[in-house]
Amino acid sequence: MFESDSLRSLRFLPGLCLFASGAASLTYELVWIRQLSLVFGGTLYAISTVLCAFMTGLALGSWLVSLWLKRSQPRNLFLLYGTLEALIGIYGLVFPWLLEATTPLYPLLVSIAGEGPGLYFLEFLWGTLLMLPSTFLMGATLPVLGTWSVGQRTDSILSNVSWLYGMNTAGAVAGCLFTQFLTIKWLGIAGANLVAVILNGLVFLLCRLFNPSNESSDPPKKPARQSQDISVTPKASWCLLGLFAFSGLVALSAEILWTRVLVIPLGSSLYSFALILAAFLFGIAFGSLVADRLFKNHSRIKTFLILEGSLGLLGLLMIPLFDQITPLTSWLDAHFYDTGNTAFKTLTLRSAVAFLLMFPPAFGFGLIFPIANQIHLSLFENVSTTMGGSYAVNTIGSILGTVLTPFVFIPLWGIERSLFILFGSLLLMTCLIVLFIPEFKKRARTVPAFAIIVIALGFWIIKPGIATDQLGKNNLSRIDHGSSSRELKLVDYLEGDFSTLSVVEDKKKKTRTLFVNGFSTATVSEQFGGTSYMQAMGFVPMMLHPKPKDALVICFGTGNTIGTVASFPEVQVDGVEIDRNVLSMAHWFSEWNGDVRNKSNVNFYIQDGRQFVQWSEKKYDVITLEPMHPAHAGVAHLYSSEFYEQARGRLNPGGIMMQWLPLHLLNSEDSLAVLKTFKQSFPHTTLWNSYLTRIVLLVGSDQPLKLDPQNFLNRMQNPDVGRAGGEIGVRSFLDFLDFYITDADYLNPILEGSSLITDNRPILEHSAVNLLPPFARETDETFLNFLLGRIGKFPNVIGLTSNNKTLLRSEFEKRTAQRLSVFSQRYQGPGTQAFQSKSYSEGLQAVSDFMEKKSGKWIGLSDAGWKEKGVGGDG
Repeated sequence: MFESDSLRSLRFLPGLCLFASGAASLTYELVWIRQLSLVFGGTLYAISTVLCAFMTGLALGSWLVSLWLKRSQPRNLFLLYGTLEALIGIYGLVFPWLLEATTPLYPLLVSIAGEGPGLYFLEFLWGTLLMLPSTFLMGATLPVLGTWSVGQRTDSILSNVSWLYGMNTAGAVAGCLFTQFLTIKWLGIAGANLVAVILNGLVFLLCRLFNPSNESSDPPKKPARQSQDISVTPKASWCLLGLFAFSGLVALSAEILWTRVLVIPLGSSLYSFALILAAFLFGIAFGSLVADRLFKNHSRIKTFLILEGSLGLLGLLMIPLFDQITPLTSWLDAHFYDTGNTAFKTLTLRSAVAFLLMFPPAFGFGLIFPIANQIHLSLFENVSTTMGGSYAVNTIGSILGTVLTPFVFIPLWGIERSLFILFGSLLLMTCLIVLFIPEFKKRARTVPAFAIIVIALGFWIIKPGIATDQLGKNNLSRIDHGSSSRELKLVDYLEGDFSTLSVVEDKKKKTRTLFVNGFSTATVSEQFGGTSYMQAMGFVPMMLHPKPKDALVICFGTGNTIGTVASFPEVQVDGVEIDRNVLSMAHWFSEWNGDVRNKSNVNFYIQDGRQFVQWSEKKYDVITLEPMHPAHAGVAHLYSSEFYEQARGRLNPGGIMMQWLPLHLLNSEDSLAVLKTFKQSFPHTTLWNSYLTRIVLLVGSDQPLKLDPQNFLNRMQNPDVGRAGGEIGVRSFLDFLDFYITDADYLNPILEGSSLITDNRPILEHSAVNLLPPFARETDETFLNFLLGRIGKFPNVIGLTSNNKTLLRSEFEKRTAQRLSVFSQRYQGPGTQAFQSKSYSEGLQAVSDFMEKKSGKWIGLSDAGWKEKGVGGDG
């Protein structure tokens, strides 16, 4: 064993321990938020509830344990710290089972509180109680190890906190990046949780290995005031503590607000969120680590006030960057969709953007933390309570920022004005505190006056707020890749609590697009009936079910799908949308969605779709859903095997489940994974699509489909249903039959090597398309392999005479040939010459002969007989 003095001389040891501890803690936070969101849902309220519960435990642990340290003065603090880490690891190991065991109690909470604030409060209590044993101990680690590290040298709080807090936050950076980029991808959610447990265990072993046999635990004495410090009154000390708490609020609020800004150019993928968070944490870590070197011989209070004021000024100066987000987005899009792009280049550019915007203010917040600890020693009069109290106060500010920013600041002021008010308030509050410090009396009046002038000038020059007269000017609207800003008009714009929404109209193309956080959610056009796949998402499953009475539509978008579903007679429709502000944009698409918001047979629920399906007791005849980009963060839980099992449980016998599969957004591996996962829950799976799109519709049921032409004709007599069919080109039973591609059994040989999507392995979130988009050729290849399964297939049509069925089958085969001719001619495939001369039977036979040689293998466009001629058009 080393002696105590020798241990303390090994400055890297406590830093190394806290680095590993920070990595483990951030991993737990990321993993537990995921796991709890599967119970509470992924709504803003649920996520905020879990975050607040997590930070509440940190604040309580930090403060209460620091008080216990002051009173009890325990010996062997280093071993105590190691024990804390061991207990955190043990609870981390138990947490998933504890959550699983208590999950069945959730319906009881709903029955007690109903929907709304009462339920959110109970979720907060539940989340706090579940995580408190671990988060409480996490909060205690810094005061315990910090007290041991400082020992009797109270004048070394700055240097020790600078090192320890910096290393702890640096570990959080590592935990964030490794968890989001690697650990979950390779080991799954459960594996990532286990990695955190192992890290805690390793820290415990380090503490046991280097544990000093005899360590003095005499309480450190309050030091005499250092010559470079300024004397302050108790009132001023409390003001400084309040300013430190407010800076915690500003820090968390700024992180949330700038994240809302950065998702526009960087996208909503897991990787983007990880880069943004890591950039912010890195700034804090680096600031903390260099604080001692930069300000060791400076007046603590002067430095603290200068840094706080400078942060306020810096935040104000960064606001004009707001108007550069739209051109920045277009620039990044040009690189992202460039054919010479690489995943590394995408990652580098996005990292640079996140770093340049998040690092400067985060660096300032990192500088402040260790300096504040040294200042507050005069107030708390003890090393442990100084560290624990400072950490707790700053964390309480962070909790307030987490709650107030999405629920108050953004809805009330918008993103840009919120940033202005918060940083302006930080600058003004800092300058006002000068009034309470005797040594600043000569400047007491001029400094606050300076702040007021700066804020007033800034407001006049920057004019923070929301404007809709020009894309990208005081708004975060997006210009879609390939579009010209001259042809675009910003129709509506809203910075809501959950997302940033805009409606953009292309005057030349006569289209109208809904953007959610910069993602093109849906486009409608005056030149044809909306976007055909959206109507098809409603029309196909409703027509496949012989007599649907109850339907569930998850995800509203522009409302086209739910509007189509609601057009069928005698059907009651439940619509579930996670973001209430999306519904507020529905009136801009009423021409296409049939003014569905005002239909009497439709009920809307603002809720997470997964949570609604999981906890609802209602059964449906049809469930159809079109979530956001499947590879976006938090969306994979609507593509997992667990969700499909829950959805199957919500269907009546013979019920129809429909899921969209956007081939243009995924690569072939992702598409096959979705199909395999879906098929596992729905044994009778078929593939459908509308002719002019690259979007496949997965239809699943517990029974084989039966298509009745007479039933189809009878229902098409209804004017609303007939109009809905006409909008997607369905005017006859053959037109409807042409949406059919194949049954999933055809793809069984291909699906054998595909992965399953589960809650534990959300592989879509780590899809390569997040860094490198699929181009038209890859999309065509995937669709072609699905379409080839239509050769020799004919849906189960009932109610026809043998002669009529033969005629219908012949027409169906002709349309199959017409579809395949697009690909054969585009890529010089089998039957190209026959298709060019419109000899469809001959061309179809050539493709069929080619397929027999391949015997169920995946067809690549580079294979013999399929040579790329050009890319373009639709399949």
